[in-house]
Amino acid sequence: MTINLNYNDFEGKSGSCHIDKKPDTCPVCGVKINPEFICSYKLNEDYGGYEYLEVVFKCTDQKCNHLFVGYYHSFRGGPTINRDHFSLRFASLKFYETNEEFPKTINQISPKFSRIYNQSLLVEENGLNEICGPGYRRALEFLVKDYLISNSPKLRNEIAEMQLGDAIKIIQDVRIQSCAEKAAWLGNDETHYIRKHTDKDIEDLKTLIKLTTNWIDSEVLSKEYSKMKSANKKNNNA
Repeated sequence: MTINLNYNDFEGKSGSCHIDKKPDTCPVCGVKINPEFICSYKLNEDYGGYEYLEVVFKCTDQKCNHLFVGYYHSFRGGPTINRDHFSLRFASLKFYETNEEFPKTINQISPKFSRIYNQSLLVEENGLNEICGPGYRRALEFLVKDYLISNSPKLRNEIAEMQLGDAIKIIQDVRIQSCAEKAAWLGNDETHYIRKHTDKDIEDLKTLIKLTTNWIDSEVLSKEYSKMKSANKKNNNA
């Protein structure tokens, strides 16, 4: 399915073309919408034969009604480029923050971890995938160190000054340590010129961070419920 629309170009001329779809989420408020078309502009940029179209839309959510821009490029179909058909690349920068929900125990242990992780997620969702990786790595460092400090508060200063790799080595739970260690490897790849794990990417880093949070959550809850005692001693052997 394609959508027909009219545009003005950099020479002041008008024309018509097709776009493959409208953005389905407002980048200002984050609400799912069918935006209203306002106007469009065809740029004079030409990179490798591609042309670019910018389309102004209006959010149809009554609480928002903001304008935003959808960015399109000409579509390559086979060996040639169809200069009358444009595909959506992205809508203008998001102003709302997608929140990845983490277990309550994680937010209690490391409130800053969740903020750093979700800010990194916002950067990634805005297409800045070359700089979101260091943010995820920073989130991991806060998670690991806050976790260790929660278990050994008297060592706060010593743990805070450790390198991330050294901090991970003193984690006693092998499941947490293994996932955190691998996440740190991928996080370091995001900050260095040469990648050591070329078969892994940001999604793998995020998965390992989430596995680390899951194992921490399981360990904390297991310790909590291990303290639970029977309300009726006569039923201990039941």
